Formats: sequence, C-alpha cells, structure tokens
Amino acid sequence: MVNSTLHIGGAERVAACLAQHLDRQRFELTACYLKENGVVGEEMTRNGVELIPVPGYKGKGKRDRFTSLKLLKLLKTRRIQVMHTHDMHGFMDASICKLLMPGLIHVHTFHFGNYPHRETRYKFIERLLWRIPDMLVAVGHEQARTIRDLYRIPEDRMRVLWNGVDAPVPDIAPEVRTLLVDEKRPIVASISTLIPQKGLHHLLDAAALLRKRGLEFVLLIAGHGKLREPLLAQTEALQLTDNVRFLGWMNEASRRMLPACDIFVQSSLWEAMSVVVLEAMSASKPMVITNVGENPHVIEDGISGLRVSAGDAEALANSLEKLLSDSSLRARLGAAARDRYTSHFTVQHMIGRHQDLYTELVCEQSI
Repeated sequence: MVNSTLHIGGAERVAACLAQHLDRQRFELTACYLKENGVVGEEMTRNGVELIPVPGYKGKGKRDRFTSLKLLKLLKTRRIQVMHTHDMHGFMDASICKLLMPGLIHVHTFHFGNYPHRETRYKFIERLLWRIPDMLVAVGHEQARTIRDLYRIPEDRMRVLWNGVDAPVPDIAPEVRTLLVDEKRPIVASISTLIPQKGLHHLLDAAALLRKRGLEFVLLIAGHGKLREPLLAQTEALQLTDNVRFLGWMNEASRRMLPACDIFVQSSLWEAMSVVVLEAMSASKPMVITNVGENPHVIEDGISGLRVSAGDAEALANSLEKLLSDSSLRARLGAAARDRYTSHFTVQHMIGRHQDLYTELVCEQSI
C-alpha cells in the first residue's frame, strides 16, 4: 500500500482502512509513505499497521528524486506481488517500478473528484502512465465515466470500487458539549476543509435565508482552511453570528461533533465519493447534500436523504427548512440512510471488493 503522505484526506483514509482491515489470513501487508507521515499514518500505527518510511522528503523544498529506486528495493526485499497506489507521486514511482519489475501487479486508484478539470501537468502524467498499471480503480461511477472519456480508457481497464467506512463510535468532545449545553434549537453539522471546493459560502447564504424565514437553528462548521477569515467575515455581514459556530480543526469530527447534531449538510461543488457522507449515513443522520460526484448513487433523493443542485443556496435553504420543520421526516430519512450504509458502504463491503480484485489479478497472472 503506497501513499505519498498520510495527512487527512480521502485517499489517505481509504488506504488506511485497507491497511488496517485486509484479511491477514489471505494477505501479508506492507504499507509505506514516500514523503511524510501525518495524522492518518499515526492512526495506522496505533492500530497495529507496520508503516515504513521510504522516504523521499528531506524538508520543505528538498525532495529526493530517487524514491522510485528506494520503493523498488522495498518491493524486492519484501517480495511484494501486488502494489496499490493512491496518489500522483505513488503512481509515478510505481510505474517506474512496474517497468523495471514486469511481474509486479500494479493497481492505481483515482481519488480526485473534479475531472475533467485537472491541472495540466497532472493530466499529462496520467495520460502518459495510465496504460502501465494492471488495473485502474475509480471510487465512483461518475468519476469513472469522466476519467474514461478524458483519457480514452477502455472500459475493461477500470473498475469502480466504492469507498466504505467504519461507523464512528460517538465520543462527543467536551467543547461541543459545553457549546450546546443549554441549546434548544436544532443543530445542523457541516464537516469539511474551508476551501472553495466545499461551497461553504453558499451554505452561509442558505443559513441567512433560513434566518429570514424565522427558522430556529444552529450551524456548526468543523474544519480549517484558507477561507476561514472570508467565511467569518461573511457570517458577520449576514448577521449570522448567533446561528453559526466555526469549531476549527477537530480530529475525528464524525464521532466528536456529528453525534451531537440533528442534521448533516454537505454543500460541495465537486467530490469523487465523499467519506464524510458515508460517516453521516452510518450515524443515522438525515442530510441535505449536493448532486456532485457519486452522491446521486449513494443517497436516494427523498428516501435516504435530500439532494440539491450544487451552488444553489435557495435549494439548500428549502431542503434544510423541510428537515428543520419536520422531526418525523428527519427520523425516517436518518433510518433509511443507516440501512443503505449497512447494505453497501461498510468497511467490510469495501475490503471485500478490494480483496476480490487483488485475488483475481494474482490468479490471472498465475495462469
């Protein structure tokens, strides 16, 4: 299992789940990182995963250009049969290893969710290298379709393997309990990095519409990022300081903040397949999410949640108003979301899909 870094992110979370939950009776696992460790890597180590630094990072602006050769040595020393990469640096180094070690099976997962709007240099690299891995993986059907169209990849060269998550064990943070100790209004939760992709300025506009309509609510936003100050300024300008609370970075927000909330909202402008949506489903939360990425395949509109067009503040406000005004609807949608999570999106489902792929590729090679 190869990652460039192991900070917070969807690619890192998926790799960590695979590393922690693969059946050790069937697979002997090696996990490594090429640049630097992070929160996810520390979690992997705590959960018993042996994590090997290759590494190719010597501090800011000082990158080792020979990580591919270090990775190749690791592969040979450990007699690795299957190598699974999850990001661009890993993809590049693994492709070199595959060319120098043809018997190696290489699987690469695309985690980026805004195709075809990809940086030119990354498009060039992916277009150049996609033929080298034995199998390409997309985390969603919409992502797979756009990648295939962009690079003209034959359908049989790519599989869709949905993400899955462990249901977070609730452990509400003391600061959240203190914040909500005497709060009687319904609590709406948003968990995301404070970056343009997440559409939080639209969410604040929707909150302003709800307040003008006389709705009572508190919106908790967990996360940090470069838009924190502009979003705080927008909150003040919209006179939402009594309704909106920015909690900043909160490790494991899905179990330390989300359980205290009544409604989950995701206002993203694009995604591949959102892990936090799956976590909210596992927690039986009624939700309003945007029609981006794999969301239309994950949440059935009006059955297991409410979906709206991305960038439409009024649509967000209208759907949130439905949930704020109807506790029975919240209960019904939350229960249906949990059922759908249990049927399709547990870690066990994701692990099973990946184990089947690894086994299939190894068996094909041995024929």
